[in-house]
Amino acid sequence: MENIDKMYSVEMNFVDELDLSHKGMIEEIKTEFDIIRLCLQEKNELDKQYLPMLDRILVMPLRKLLCEDSSVLLKVCPNFKMPPIKGVPIEFLDNQTIIRPPFTTVEPTKRWILVKQWLEQNISWFDRDANSIAKMIPEYSYKYIMQKLGGRKYRQLKSKFESLFYNKQVEYRGEVKEVYCKKNPIDAIANKEIYDILEQIGYNKLSVYDFIKHMSDKRGAHIDVGHSLVVELVNKSDAAGFTPVHYFAIQMIYAAKQQIPELVDYWTEMPDLK
Repeated sequence: MENIDKMYSVEMNFVDELDLSHKGMIEEIKTEFDIIRLCLQEKNELDKQYLPMLDRILVMPLRKLLCEDSSVLLKVCPNFKMPPIKGVPIEFLDNQTIIRPPFTTVEPTKRWILVKQWLEQNISWFDRDANSIAKMIPEYSYKYIMQKLGGRKYRQLKSKFESLFYNKQVEYRGEVKEVYCKKNPIDAIANKEIYDILEQIGYNKLSVYDFIKHMSDKRGAHIDVGHSLVVELVNKSDAAGFTPVHYFAIQMIYAAKQQIPELVDYWTEMPDLK
């Protein structure tokens, strides 16, 4: 019989991956936090025209550490908590409410919530009900609704939604446009079905999770030709020049210092947010 030691040897390749040790994960968290601190430092050095660029960088640590199942932060601290969002509700056009910064009020740690709950908070929404949804949807909106309803999860809902509309051409400002109209706009049951489907895909509400994912997908990870102007509106800065992304990043570091022993001494000069 051939010697097993001669048969089994480790061969270097580009496929094998090694899991990080606990210490390695802590170092990865610190690296992501260092990126945030660098952006905050540069915020005071750069001209205003360059500040939106920093948000594109800042949002990536937020996504990696708070939104991903493989997050090293959540592996180190599975019950990681964040302070609830405390901002100022402002009503805009079309009955849109946005929770605006400053988010300087930080609840005591006993009132903090799990990351899953934190991500489910709404940072903006439209005040609509089943009967106030538009009777007619532009082609581009309908197309993106169909994209949201793609995949196995929404297959039946997609078919149902399609069955409730018909398309036609209309003239608008001298141009012929294609639109999608409700088949029976006064049917209360149909209106409720349409409303419920739109609610499931986040048509009327923007959660913190969807906000971070949109900002990171459309602005951080990719150069995408499509993005939501309504989402961009949510990330406007306050009088101090801080956007929601800034506040969330700072609060994440602060929360980690309170819950992960190895990070207690990280950024020793960080202001106390209590």
